[in-house]
Amino acid sequence: MKLVRFAVPLAVLLALAGLALLWQPAPAVQAQSGDVVFTIEQAAYESNYPRGLTFTLKAASTGGDLTRATLFLTLRSGTRERANAEYDAESGLWVARLYEGGGPPPWIDFNTTWLLTDAAGNTFETEPQPAIYADNTREWQHVETDEISLYWFGFSEDGEFGEMVRDAMDAMHAKYAEGWGGNLDYKPIVIFFPDGNVWDEFVSGGNNPGAAGFTNNGWGYSVQRLASETPPDFLLECVQRWGYPMQRSMEWRLQRGVTTIAHEVTHIYQSAFRVGGPSWWTEGQADYFAGLTGLDSPPDERLTNLLSVTNDLPTIQGEGPSLALSVMAADSCNGLGYDIGNDFIGWLLDTYGGLATHQRIVKEMRTRDGLDVVLQRVTGVPFLELENQWRASWGLGPVAALPTPTPFVFPTAPVFTIPTPRPSGG
Repeated sequence: MKLVRFAVPLAVLLALAGLALLWQPAPAVQAQSGDVVFTIEQAAYESNYPRGLTFTLKAASTGGDLTRATLFLTLRSGTRERANAEYDAESGLWVARLYEGGGPPPWIDFNTTWLLTDAAGNTFETEPQPAIYADNTREWQHVETDEISLYWFGFSEDGEFGEMVRDAMDAMHAKYAEGWGGNLDYKPIVIFFPDGNVWDEFVSGGNNPGAAGFTNNGWGYSVQRLASETPPDFLLECVQRWGYPMQRSMEWRLQRGVTTIAHEVTHIYQSAFRVGGPSWWTEGQADYFAGLTGLDSPPDERLTNLLSVTNDLPTIQGEGPSLALSVMAADSCNGLGYDIGNDFIGWLLDTYGGLATHQRIVKEMRTRDGLDVVLQRVTGVPFLELENQWRASWGLGPVAALPTPTPFVFPTAPVFTIPTPRPSGG
């Protein structure tokens, strides 16, 4: 049964992440300043998701009482957190508390070290030990792929979602490497909630109820939720106009979950490789890679519908088309910038060399030149000509270059000459 494959690793993690986990290094860990020895007697942590992690430490130094204990946490991405511990005289423990008022989602893991200082000023740092912000309140499933670590609960209890993600992301691993010139040096964590606002339990102040998820590039995680069974109210006109299903099948929802993961992992690549561009490009780029899973609907379906209404497409010069989910295009559907960016990138790579060309674009964008400069350097074709070639592929005429904005020049202030006062009595 597939579920067993998933449950066994998670059961191991739950055992590691249970209450009051202990690690016990050998005593007399390090000598400093001659005869000074630090001894770690006990170290533990407790996961109280969604209201924090508590770390405790019992230690001593032959150089005098400990005067400070600082906890350092290093995430998979390399980002570091720290917390100053307080000494509890009754228990004899140093205690560090994190995220009690809300913080990261469940299943974020860390390497932790303690930095200790005694009364004589001697210091010692412990060896790294693992810690997991476990959710001990419900049953989760877990899958490891070449590209990500996935956790989910509340749907697909038979493990189908995990198998779909595993297959897609294992295939995407090679495509990311080809398109970006290498893979990430760590595996992001993806946490998938059922539909609804369950994730509000850890998001301080709640979150946009219309959002499909959000990604923290610095921490290397992405939080998503399963698409609802029916489209949101603000998309009903779009859905009804073009005959999209009013009742979304579970298969569609699971496929949407897989492509959402690929989209958000692409954003983590953008951050890790330090490349950007206008919003229509970065979001279109994420959608393009999501489409490489083979599970996403191609953007040309949307643009074909739009052209049946408008007979034109907005230019990608300047800021380009809007990505705002609240801005409806003439086809009564939103997020046009996603589809135009996706389609333009697909056309560009199909025409000028595929993922190898994308890799060259990634390398050139590290120069911090603008997208128009980079694309001309890689393809040898000016940006406006590229746009018009793409438009021609849709049977559309060319667009003219946007007028160059005239910089505002402040008027020269008039100069007033104040005569020097005549000395009195002159």
